Amino acid sequence: MRQTGDTICWRYAAHSDALTDGNVRAGEKAYHLTVLLACAAVLAASFVLRPDEEGLSLFGYRWPFYCWLHETLGIQCALCGMSRSFCSLAHGDLGASLGFHPLGPFLFSFFCLQILYRLYALAIQPRAIDSRLMKAHFSLVVLLCAATAGHWFLYLEGLIV
Repeated sequence: MRQTGDTICWRYAAHSDALTDGNVRAGEKAYHLTVLLACAAVLAASFVLRPDEEGLSLFGYRWPFYCWLHETLGIQCALCGMSRSFCSLAHGDLGASLGFHPLGPFLFSFFCLQILYRLYALAIQPRAIDSRLMKAHFSLVVLLCAATAGHWFLYLEGLIV
């Protein structure tokens, strides 16, 4: 009788692990798909919207955007100018892109790479992504975040000094 109970518990535990593993895989798939669609939407918007010094326009109509930090305190946030930088680069103007935000072309390239990375992650499901690729991806994310924060701190230092 005890063996039967153990077997039942073992089967239940194995079934529970399989369900948990299936849920994790489904969650990973949903995550990769969400990031893929978000990056694709940002890049598609970059090609549709037109940048200028005042902001962005869509078919001649002003595209509303609002930066709380800039509007209330009069200082730029870490990503101020990034949308215009992306749009300028999408329209082939590297100089304007760098003028709006010096890290814009790098982040634009990162978004393009994200699409490839997420497609790869979805294509190899249910297998996991190679750990070296994950480490390289994570390192690139950290580097770009640090560069964005560093750029912003240099901007803030210029305001203070």
